[in-house]
Amino acid sequence: MEIKGLYHTGFVVSDLERTLAFYTGVLKMRVERPPTELSGEWISDVVGYPGTRLRSAFVGIGDGHSIELLQYLSPPGSRVPNPADRNRVGASHAGMIVDDARGWYERLKAAGVETLGPPALRDVEYPWARYAFYFRDPDGNWLEFAERAPRPAGSKAN
Repeated sequence: MEIKGLYHTGFVVSDLERTLAFYTGVLKMRVERPPTELSGEWISDVVGYPGTRLRSAFVGIGDGHSIELLQYLSPPGSRVPNPADRNRVGASHAGMIVDDARGWYERLKAAGVETLGPPALRDVEYPWARYAFYFRDPDGNWLEFAERAPRPAGSKAN
């Protein structure tokens, strides 16, 4: 038995359309699976809530790992966003590689997105991030953009 690959990272959201607009408009991701409503025994068993009804959509960049956005219709979820404390056990984030972390930082700040930073240069070799910063989506889910040096020939490091 083995794990074959990373499939997706899931975030619970309060308004699927608003959040899709953020991921596709602000972050320039594409919809990989359009909004779909799920209900019935199978999804209830998967998520562990009897009578589950939810809407789901997947966004990504086409590299095989997506972000799944989930809006619970039943049972309704809490409206309290992820904690602001990124060092709290159970806190999570999705990290992505970008070409220009400083440019993205300025773009997100100008769009009114909650950001931490600014990204500062760190003199490290690949695969470590040279620039990185955290920010939140409209529902408070934490994301990280990291910029790093190009992958050296033959490197298998992620």
